Amino acid sequence: MKKSILFLRPYYGFHVHSDAHGELGMRQDNDHVYPDLTLLTAATVLSESGEYRVTVLDAITEDRMLPDELLLKLENESIDIVVLKTTGATLQPDLTLLKEIHKIKPEADLRIGGLAAKILKRWLTENASYINEIIEEPLDEYALRLVNKEVSLKNMPTPDYTMVNYRAYQDEIKGLRLTLIAGRGCPMHCLYCPYKLYYTRHEYRDTDMIVDNIRRLIELKPDEIQFRDQYFSADTEKVRELCEKIISQDLKARIVCETRLSSLDEGLLALMKKAGVSMICFGVESGDTSILKKYQSLKGETARIKELVDYARSLGIETMAFYIIGFPEETREMAQSTYQLAEYLDTDYVYFNEYEHCQFDPEHTLYTPELFPAFANRTSIEYPSVLNAGEREDLVLNFSHQYAMRKSQSQAYDAGYKKMMNAKEAIRILRPLVSDLNELSAAARKIRQGQV
Repeated sequence: MKKSILFLRPYYGFHVHSDAHGELGMRQDNDHVYPDLTLLTAATVLSESGEYRVTVLDAITEDRMLPDELLLKLENESIDIVVLKTTGATLQPDLTLLKEIHKIKPEADLRIGGLAAKILKRWLTENASYINEIIEEPLDEYALRLVNKEVSLKNMPTPDYTMVNYRAYQDEIKGLRLTLIAGRGCPMHCLYCPYKLYYTRHEYRDTDMIVDNIRRLIELKPDEIQFRDQYFSADTEKVRELCEKIISQDLKARIVCETRLSSLDEGLLALMKKAGVSMICFGVESGDTSILKKYQSLKGETARIKELVDYARSLGIETMAFYIIGFPEETREMAQSTYQLAEYLDTDYVYFNEYEHCQFDPEHTLYTPELFPAFANRTSIEYPSVLNAGEREDLVLNFSHQYAMRKSQSQAYDAGYKKMMNAKEAIRILRPLVSDLNELSAAARKIRQGQV
């Protein structure tokens, strides 16, 4: 008899982009709902193998199912294996949830995946006896091993989005967003990047396979297809080949990618636009050259990046730039230079991220779940820093608000500041409740209904 396996992504009142940031995940303070690509691909691998009965329960797609509802649902389910995808922001309640699942399903084989689980493997092995396995690699690669397939992107199928209520994966502005990969890993060596901890090699997929993936996703009528590659155009010839095949096969899709902007030129940008690319996201990180040099993150001459941003705009391609605020040696003046650079580049969107110390030692015996404060986008690691945690957070908030205010102060308040402050209040209420999921669920429900 086939074993039944449940792939689980819980929901605790916050939207979490769980395959972002090297799969440490990112709590979202907006209404964007992202798929978890590695989780869905893993489920597809096992489903297509014919060796398992596979179910995916992505709680946010089930009308934002809270943990008390989830546990009630599981009581009546026949489950042999549960694979829970955790993140830094949700690790603590996830561990509580697995304990509760163990109580109602004592015979079930409980497994936990995600970079946060890998980092805490030693603690989990010694202290979480209810967990049968800590998965140290991306879930899709793990799934290939389970069915004795070579761990390679050439064996990754098109993720089967019909295994979930995929219409819930909404960008609050652009509509239905589905994701896929053309490659994995990055040839760069930025010292703050967590992806290197999880994606240990740089690999591309076959171009015809990518085109087939796009064709299959188009059948689901997405408003946007987003490539989750860390460096989409690391090989510009492969990008050129992909774009030419998309054009020759007349595939119509609004495509978003993330890359190093300075790797492109005007000719390739024009080709990408013709193939459907309508938004390019790219990292800038800092306006201070000394910081970029120290963290091995020089990404091109500022004047050239500005030319490419302006040329992309002339083609109708939107741009989003990512910045990091609060590097350990960064002063307020250095952070201000980053904001000034953002104003100079004048991208359509910006994302100011708080610096996160991602220099982990997987063999560290002292790491506990408190390394990842519940619902936070940073760790509790203390490191020498000019700006304290509160100052870093305030600068991110202020810069985000200032940038949005250039177009509309009231819109900036509604879209950014208000949501961030609401999230801070929700964290204050929910964080003390992570060990009691009934109380957490009740509180999250009240917050959703505007009762607190």
